[in-house]
Amino acid sequence: MTARYTLGILAVAGLFTGASWLHAQTAPLQITPDSLPPATLGASYNQQIVTTGGVCSSNGTASSKIDAGALPPGLFLTSPTTNQKAWFLQGIPVAPGNFSFTVHLLWTYNRVSPVDTNCVDDVSKLLTLIVQDSNPNPNPNPNPNPNPNPNPNQTLAVDRPQIAATYRIPHLPPGADAVQVTSTGGVSAITVQSVTDSGGPWLSVTARDSSTPTALAISYSVSGLPQGTYTGRVTVSITETLVALTIPVTLVVTTDTTSVLQSAPASLAFFSVLGGADPPAQPVKIRVSGITASTDNLIFQTIVSAAPPNGKWLSVSPTTALTPATLTVAVTAKDLPAGVYNGVLRLAFGGNPNSSIPVTFTIQAPAQRPTIAAGGVVDAAGSGHAVAPGTWVSLFGTALSVTTRAWRDADFQNGRLPTSLDGVSVTINGKSAAVAFISPTQINVLAADDAATGLVPVQVKNTAGTSDGVLVLQQTAAPALFEFPGAKYAAGVHVDGSYLAGPSLVQQGIPGTAAHVGETIVLFGTGFGATQPAIPATDLVPAPLTLAHPEEFSLRIGGLEAVIVYAGLISPGLYQFNVVVPQVAAGDQPVVAELRGLRTQSALLVTIQR
Repeated sequence: MTARYTLGILAVAGLFTGASWLHAQTAPLQITPDSLPPATLGASYNQQIVTTGGVCSSNGTASSKIDAGALPPGLFLTSPTTNQKAWFLQGIPVAPGNFSFTVHLLWTYNRVSPVDTNCVDDVSKLLTLIVQDSNPNPNPNPNPNPNPNPNPNQTLAVDRPQIAATYRIPHLPPGADAVQVTSTGGVSAITVQSVTDSGGPWLSVTARDSSTPTALAISYSVSGLPQGTYTGRVTVSITETLVALTIPVTLVVTTDTTSVLQSAPASLAFFSVLGGADPPAQPVKIRVSGITASTDNLIFQTIVSAAPPNGKWLSVSPTTALTPATLTVAVTAKDLPAGVYNGVLRLAFGGNPNSSIPVTFTIQAPAQRPTIAAGGVVDAAGSGHAVAPGTWVSLFGTALSVTTRAWRDADFQNGRLPTSLDGVSVTINGKSAAVAFISPTQINVLAADDAATGLVPVQVKNTAGTSDGVLVLQQTAAPALFEFPGAKYAAGVHVDGSYLAGPSLVQQGIPGTAAHVGETIVLFGTGFGATQPAIPATDLVPAPLTLAHPEEFSLRIGGLEAVIVYAGLISPGLYQFNVVVPQVAAGDQPVVAELRGLRTQSALLVTIQR
């Protein structure tokens, strides 16, 4: 028998519709009573909390808790250990009084086969329970008649002949109303009773004492009452007489549709590093906007209404609270890759959404140490693999910096070039280089003075750490001529400042004209060594300085020596050469500079026009 055939048989048999097969009921679990039968102080009490409905199978586990208020001391909420959907209030009460509490009942069914489904019935309700004193009015007189000599002239009086109360869903229920009861003709034993005309037993009354004068506490159980006007009455009677007094009671139930929940802060932002600890939880204060503290008592709910991609990274506690309240919002990076996640906490009351709190969670990838690429240290003019003090050097790699910028005026302190930009620095053989430009993949620096020659280490340091050292050849000079970007043409200008540019460069968008035979042109380079007088390699240059040994410098165009008009340093690391174009043929001609036998890069051109 094939797996497909077997699945087909199960489907026909209805075994893939576990909800309708095992969980046949459709009405939700409900608690029937609003109040419980009274208990007597010191007497055993055993009362089932009657429920109806529920969508889960009867083979489950009952559990319970108290969400708000407190049970009378001595009583406990229990559930059978067997598969019985029942809950009981049991025990021996040890304190009298009128108690209100919210019970929370759960019936949990765990699936027993692969085609079944888990199920939970969940219900909460506010209940009231009166614990009566077993001997409310001790009297040493053994006469059982508390009012043995009724006075036909006795009357009752109250300070509030009628009571009106208002309950605004979902605010706190109205507090108990106090009514003072007096009688004429001396002390009178009384009984009290409450009756409602509609809405169930929402009205209750207790007397402070069993005889006058006394105070009545008129209470309201509003759980489950829809909007409307409800009437009832409290009757006070003198025991064993026909003397009675009725207090009409009106309860108006309305729904708050105007309040606006306000959060502080209005939004939340969390940050963490992938693989690190979750960020600490953050508090959010919730209150009703525009009302006084005495009326800020609205019961609201908070739910995570959106938290893509998995809905699990955002949580809030408590989910039900009374304003003013402080919520605790937490996030977890578990199972999430690096990225930015946006969620929403929705505040609601009376079953209707009211306001929302946006939540942003940024998970950053672990900071990566800077890495210099193999062969990634070159002179910035000709990309040669040798450097020297006072040479502009380019470093290439990854994670070299998190920002991209060149140095600014504010970076110069006391007339010295900056050795760090945004926490990024470079050392060549342990000497700090001046940093002119930083980016994630390239840094441009000016090498500092150093008497050492040969292979020396180069390292980059930033806020994420220090790179491994990369070796580069350091010489006393490393001459190179600057080039126009994207072409092997020497960067130069005419004496009027316009670019030296032949047709090829003009076509690439560099405006200019070619050089002429006999014309003095200006070329630029780096790494040409010491000057006269000497100056520290990373200092500002106050005035042009000629090469220390100009006789060791030469420049050829088209293979012919050019007359050197000027050769020297004009700016940190930048050398200028004013030369006369020799008698060479028109067209692109090679240009090479040489210092003490060290030549600039090959295949560099300058365009000549005759």
